[in-house]
Amino acid sequence: MSTFAASSLFQLAGAVCVVTGGGTGIGLMASKALAAAGARVYITGRRAEVLERASSTHSQGLPGSLVPFACDVTKRDELLRLVAEVKDKEGKVHVLINNAGVEGPCTKLDPEAKKKMSAEELSQVHLDSESMDAWSQTFALNNHALWFASMAFLPLLSAGNEAPPTQYGSKAAWKSTIINITSISGLVKTAQNHYAYNSSKAAANHLTSMLAHELSFSADLGLRVNALAPGLFPSEMTAGTASANGETDESAVTGHANPAGRTGTKEEMASAILFLATNTFVTGTVLPIDGGFTSAVACTR
Repeated sequence: MSTFAASSLFQLAGAVCVVTGGGTGIGLMASKALAAAGARVYITGRRAEVLERASSTHSQGLPGSLVPFACDVTKRDELLRLVAEVKDKEGKVHVLINNAGVEGPCTKLDPEAKKKMSAEELSQVHLDSESMDAWSQTFALNNHALWFASMAFLPLLSAGNEAPPTQYGSKAAWKSTIINITSISGLVKTAQNHYAYNSSKAAANHLTSMLAHELSFSADLGLRVNALAPGLFPSEMTAGTASANGETDESAVTGHANPAGRTGTKEEMASAILFLATNTFVTGTVLPIDGGFTSAVACTR
C-alpha cells in the first residue's frame, strides 16, 4: 500500500551515496540530508581534517552515516582511487552528487562606476586582475570534474540499479542518479563580478542536460541526471571565511542582494536534494532554488 508520509517518500535506507565537497556548506547539507534518510554517504574533499571533523560532528543521531575520504576530484588518479575504494567497500552507488566547486577569479567593480568607464579602462581592469590559468582552474573543478566523476562512477551507478536501496519512496523501479550542484549564476545574464564562475556553471548546466540524454537514451543505462542550481545559501564561498565545523551561519553572509531578503536554509536545501534523489520520474532538470532571484533578473530560463 502506498503512503504519502514524508518519512516514506524521502526514505533511502540502504542507499550508497557519494558527495564531492561534502565536508562544508551545501555539500554538507546534502550529505546530512541523505544520511538522515538512511544512506551511507561518502563525503570527499581535499582537506582530510575538515572531512573527519564533519563526520564526527554531524553523524551522531543519523540513521545513516558520513564516511570521510580525502580526494581532489580534479586529479584523475585520486578520483579513480575514490571509485576503487567505494567499489571495494560497497560494490554500487545509488546517488552521486557532484558538488565541489570554486568561485574563481573576480573583478569587483561598483555598478555605477562601471557605467562611467571607457572601453580601455574596462579592458585593463579585467586583464590586470584575472588570468587564463585561474579561468582554467575554475572550469577544471566546476565543469570538467563533473564529467570525469560521472564517467568514473558509471559502472557503480549501473550496479546500483541492479541492487537498489532497501527502501525508497517510489513504487517504480529504482534508477540511480547523478545530481550536479551548479548555480543560478549559470542562468543569469549578469556577470556578478565573476565571468569565469558564471560561465563555468552555465557549462555545468548544459553538461547536465547532455548527460541526462546520453546516459538514458543514447546509451541504455537507465540513469537519471539532474542539476540543482542554488541561489544564496550560507557557505564558505558566500561568507568568504572558513567555517568552524562545516556549517556557516547565515549572519556571516553579507553584501548580497536576494529577493527573499535572506539566505536559503539547510532544511530547504535538504528537501530539494531528497526530492531529486528519490523521485525516479525526474531527469534532465535544472532546478533553481533561489528565493526568486531568477524571476527578478535577466535570465536564460
